[in-house]
Amino acid sequence: MYDFVDQRRIVYITFAIILFISSLIAPTAVFYPLKTVFITPAALYVGTSYLSLITGGIGIALVACGLIALAVFENRLKRYLISGILFALGIVGVSLSLSDYYYMTEDEFFYNSPLSFSEESYIWEDFEKVEERIGKKDNTNTVESIALYFKNGDSIEMSSGRIFEMSGSLINKIEQAGGSHERIDVTSK
Repeated sequence: MYDFVDQRRIVYITFAIILFISSLIAPTAVFYPLKTVFITPAALYVGTSYLSLITGGIGIALVACGLIALAVFENRLKRYLISGILFALGIVGVSLSLSDYYYMTEDEFFYNSPLSFSEESYIWEDFEKVEERIGKKDNTNTVESIALYFKNGDSIEMSSGRIFEMSGSLINKIEQAGGSHERIDVTSK
């Protein structure tokens, strides 16, 4: 019986090490492709925030910590309580990572914000304006962030991700629907 318990601990720790390494790679290599596969084929562009990578990595690391708790603690109640809590928190982190996305179709812009499970959709007529905030980097003008303003007063600002690749199409759609486009030079402020 003693050998079986030791072997189980070795397996837990081995899987924990694999998960710790995966926590650095999986959010980019696995979660993002999963999002693009399961989001509608009508999506022209699919993006995610950098926070998605962090929550996914932390979630996987917490699951690994749960496996280590299973291997380390002798007290049965403590072992299952701590590992159960770590597994639950890890699953929440992975779920938040998978639910953080934005994409556009011909008719709408869809946005599921970081740390949220609810998706918002906006038709192009809902947009009031889009702002590109321009800064200097190595004596070259670059877009630092893009802000989307809606007629209902809501706004979304994104400073990383595929939003920069989709900005031309996004600006086009918003202008065609009657919204405005503005470039703001943040270096002159």
